[in-house]
Amino acid sequence: MNKKLSSAYHINVAGVSTAEFFWGLALPLLFESTFLQLYLKSIGASNRTIGLVPALMSAGMMLFGVAAAYITSHLEEKRMAVIITHATASLPVIIFGALLPFTPAGMKVSLFLTCYIAFSVLLGFTLPVWQNFLVKIFDTEKIVRALAVMMIVQMAARFTGSVIIFRVVEKFDFTAKITSALFVTAGLLMFAGSFMFYFVKEGIISTESLRPPHNVKSLVRSARNIIRNRNYMLFMYSFIESHATIAVLSFYANFAVQHRGINRASAAGLFAASIYIASFTSNVIFGLINLLSLKRKIIFARISGICGTVLLIFSSGIYMFIATSFLFGISRGINQFAYAPGVKLISGEEDVTDFFAISSVLIFPFAFGIPFLSGLALDISGGGEEAFIFLFAILLIVQAAGLVAVILSDFRAKV
Repeated sequence: MNKKLSSAYHINVAGVSTAEFFWGLALPLLFESTFLQLYLKSIGASNRTIGLVPALMSAGMMLFGVAAAYITSHLEEKRMAVIITHATASLPVIIFGALLPFTPAGMKVSLFLTCYIAFSVLLGFTLPVWQNFLVKIFDTEKIVRALAVMMIVQMAARFTGSVIIFRVVEKFDFTAKITSALFVTAGLLMFAGSFMFYFVKEGIISTESLRPPHNVKSLVRSARNIIRNRNYMLFMYSFIESHATIAVLSFYANFAVQHRGINRASAAGLFAASIYIASFTSNVIFGLINLLSLKRKIIFARISGICGTVLLIFSSGIYMFIATSFLFGISRGINQFAYAPGVKLISGEEDVTDFFAISSVLIFPFAFGIPFLSGLALDISGGGEEAFIFLFAILLIVQAAGLVAVILSDFRAKV
């Protein structure tokens, strides 16, 4: 046990949780967002454009997560890298909100895509550095509980943000000035939250553990070692369920509004609020209380996502959609805090920046292709009720494949 990390446990939990609170307030607007899909539809975006949003996020993580590993994997102290990458990622959000009132109607979708591409690229730099930072600042036996506390705080903030969005959309709809104010506020919250990582304490640095900077050869060697780890690859490809669930989440609010008579304010706010309540609950039960082994937690997440899609196909009223959202929230909540410890456990490595970065490349064809092709299929088919249901059924099969993969994975230990 690292004594410095042990003594700094509460400080580190408070530091990362405060950062996640600020970001959590903003995320309902930007990430796996029911608001975003409804807003884009209101400014004339096609289904393929809506499906492109999570695909762009995956592309940014693929292309620039590896770059982040190349630049930062040798750094033992990663705190400043975490602060800089987080703060920079907030800037495209602020820029989009600031320019929106002055942008002609026909250019709004293009402006959004430009800023979202920049946001995705910068978040691609951020994610592997942040993930490796988190698993390095907590002792192994405390990491699940620490990340659960962090995610509980984030989910509470996401819930608060989604309620605010619900009230704003209910009163003002998607007017340019109001939408602009929402995005600028979200970006400023993210920017401010980035500096909360400054208070986090890192472990004792050993000069014997310092790694030389990556070059192309060493990065390729790391990728080769990861690919040869069959158990790790099986675990990684179990996350195909997660990307299928994201694809369902990318379209189910529009399905509810267009084909089930749900009003836009409820779909933009209440659906998201239900997801975050479920995520909050799952973080308490499976993270803070630490119910079930790590593998069983992830299996439960996969089953919840599958059940959510089954219920969605038969949903007709607001309460069924809220129940569907709750099931998706359980799946997303567990995945968000279990992913990083799972990678560290199965990899067997101390520094897993390479694993986080290269894994995003390996899963990229699914992460990009599933949501984008889903939107394309809806556009080609005309976006009718039957087209949505058929799409959800196909995605259900993909989710089931992810469940099988994680069942077959060998976790070797319980956390």
